[in-house]
Amino acid sequence: MINLMIVDDEEHVRLGIKSLIKWEAYDICIIAEARDGAEALELLEHHHVDILMTDIRMPEVNGLELIKTVNKQYSHIKTIIMSGFNDFDYAKKALKLGVSDYLLKPSRTQEILDIVLKLVHEIKEENKLHTSITHLKNGFRESLPLLKERALCRLVTREDIPYEKLLNKVKLGGLSFPSPYFGLVMIQIDNYLVHQEENGTYHSELLKSGIKNISEETLSEAWYCAVFEDQDVIVLILNSDKKEDVPQLLPFIEKLKKNIQQYLRLSISVGISGIDKPLNQLRNAYARATEALDQTFFMGTGKVINYEKYIANNSTESMYPVEIEKQIIHSILAGDECKTKENIRLFQLSLNKERNLKDQILKYTFNLYFSLYHFCIERNLDINEIFRQDFKDINQKLAKSNLENIYKELLGTASLIIKQLNEKKNTNKLINSVLDYIRQNYDKDISRETVANKVYISPGYLSLIFKQQLNMSFLDFLHKTRIEKACQLLSDPGKRVADIAIQVGYNDEKYFFQVFKKYMGMTPKQFRNTTTSQII
Repeated sequence: MINLMIVDDEEHVRLGIKSLIKWEAYDICIIAEARDGAEALELLEHHHVDILMTDIRMPEVNGLELIKTVNKQYSHIKTIIMSGFNDFDYAKKALKLGVSDYLLKPSRTQEILDIVLKLVHEIKEENKLHTSITHLKNGFRESLPLLKERALCRLVTREDIPYEKLLNKVKLGGLSFPSPYFGLVMIQIDNYLVHQEENGTYHSELLKSGIKNISEETLSEAWYCAVFEDQDVIVLILNSDKKEDVPQLLPFIEKLKKNIQQYLRLSISVGISGIDKPLNQLRNAYARATEALDQTFFMGTGKVINYEKYIANNSTESMYPVEIEKQIIHSILAGDECKTKENIRLFQLSLNKERNLKDQILKYTFNLYFSLYHFCIERNLDINEIFRQDFKDINQKLAKSNLENIYKELLGTASLIIKQLNEKKNTNKLINSVLDYIRQNYDKDISRETVANKVYISPGYLSLIFKQQLNMSFLDFLHKTRIEKACQLLSDPGKRVADIAIQVGYNDEKYFFQVFKKYMGMTPKQFRNTTTSQII
């Protein structure tokens, strides 16, 4: 409801404005009347007013003085001045004060209504904008922790990243890195899947949140640190003004383990790298800490694993075939099964030189599975259909396979991903052809069945893709298309509303009015009056 106040020292003017128009029909309420500006200001202290309609010449406080005060104290109020021919100089001054509109006495009833309705439309649009901005601000404020974590994750795990942009996002979350050297600590809950199955996802998320808090509190005694989560692993970025090797970190890591055991009753495994990397080499530190943490697969749980001690001194010359992995992902994305098969074979051959290190082969294969899984998540594919089992089962299956069977498993998974990607592309082409047909034939007597026949699918499947792709029904899209065109045609005052209804596909004018009001919130005639008055 929009609240209107009338201010005029002539009672018959106030009465005429109040009684000659059925304001309630337009969702407008005459909230108050005043004889002059002084009385109006008193009433404004007790009533919320959206539109103020005021005369200029009045005793005590005149219209100009009233408008000045309203602009200062009630800036949201839109003002309309009313004056006679002899008050034109006053009217010009009022216009300079920023009044919304001007009425020349005596005014016709329709003229008054049109100006008020125009302001009502402006107020509603401003309210919508304000509500949208408020929602955006609230949503952004709520998403800041997630934004910070995502930025930290990209900073650590991705190559060729926009460092400056990501650091700005991290700063939005209240973080900065003042020192030149970086290192990483990676924490995983031992037997995490068992915890999740026994206690549920909510409890597991609480545990991870507790680990983050304890980790930051413990390690910030010695270094500036930031924490984020990456695939159920808690990652801490350590920032120091001097280089520090792993032995210098160990006393704090042992204290961290003890605190988590004491307060959360949890066993954890920790992979660490020294604090010796600049910002642009954080990914190397991440790789080192990850490799250290991966050793729990072979060494058992509850360990603190020093990269230099367990990995660097026992490493072979072989490295994980990162470039081949990229080629596999690229060929899958291109939908090229032959190239994918060739690249997966190259991946297999790259592991042949480590025939005596079965565990290394399994680890590298498992890494590729994780990359394929992450690829599917990013593209919103059905991972249950593609993988059909959890990673624990996959790992056990791979452990019992030979290299050739591992190759077949990888190839089968890649083929399922390509199949889903192609289905998704075909669905996008299909929905585009459906939308094009509707936009070209909206003025005809078309239905879900006729459109489905045109693109050679069933009406049920047509409804499904509208729901999945557009989150609306076929009929909703058809009505919106027709009403958008009707709005364009209504801007021409020479066209009859009945003719416009037929022109956009409605043979029943009454039904057209119902649909138009549903989608636009007003009748076609009200819409025409509103748009026409705005143009004038």
